[in-house]
Amino acid sequence: MPYIPEILIPPFICALILALVLSIYSIFVVVKRWAFLSVGVSHAAFGGVALGYMMGVSPEISAGLFAAIAGLLIAFSHRRGNLSEDASTGVIFSTFMALGVVLFSISKTYMSDVFSYLFGNMLAVGWRDVWLSMGVAAVSFAFLLAFKRGLFLSIIDEELAHTCGVPVVPLYYGLVLLFTTSVVISIKLLGVVLVSCLTVIPASVGFAFSSRIGGIMAISVATGILVVLAGMLISYATDLPPGATTALVGGFVFTLSLLKR
Repeated sequence: MPYIPEILIPPFICALILALVLSIYSIFVVVKRWAFLSVGVSHAAFGGVALGYMMGVSPEISAGLFAAIAGLLIAFSHRRGNLSEDASTGVIFSTFMALGVVLFSISKTYMSDVFSYLFGNMLAVGWRDVWLSMGVAAVSFAFLLAFKRGLFLSIIDEELAHTCGVPVVPLYYGLVLLFTTSVVISIKLLGVVLVSCLTVIPASVGFAFSSRIGGIMAISVATGILVVLAGMLISYATDLPPGATTALVGGFVFTLSLLKR
């Protein structure tokens, strides 16, 4: 492995943590068909980033609030508004994204800042982001371990889960909120446009090689870590955006997995 400067240690640690978390959520994304949800949430967070710059507050905080609101609105409109998740996601993410474009245009923010949030920037990630990602990972794992039976039963057959006494609705909202938070934490590293590569590709590869949930999860995690490590190393070596290189590696790995199908 090539020498990595000390300033790039936090991004690499953060990338590994987020790869682990998102690779597990990736199973729910693939089974529940939430691929568009992850795209919608990350794009909705762009409006929060713009608002943070305009108001002089931390873009991470405003982006997190925007993404959480977007995720809960999507979940609510799906469960109570009789809309499919992709339809409600399309409406909400386009509205929030448009707001971000308007706010960035008004604030005259440097295009380099916008480019950083769209496609990722390793140098923007510090130890604060590492601790934050660790916290999100800890809460996510606690939630998944505490309710794993109910969660997996819900994604297989929601009506059966409800009949068995599983609190389907609270678990659904909790899963959406934690998944949304994990996506937002990843934006600074991978960018708004390309963060969804880690929410779809790992489990897609896992399902190609295994039919057991344990095997799918193990392959998904291994794929996520491999993709993000390779993507970060290529980004460091070529000075290209980490989101783009990670997505390209992920697309290559997924293409190879198609040979197994």
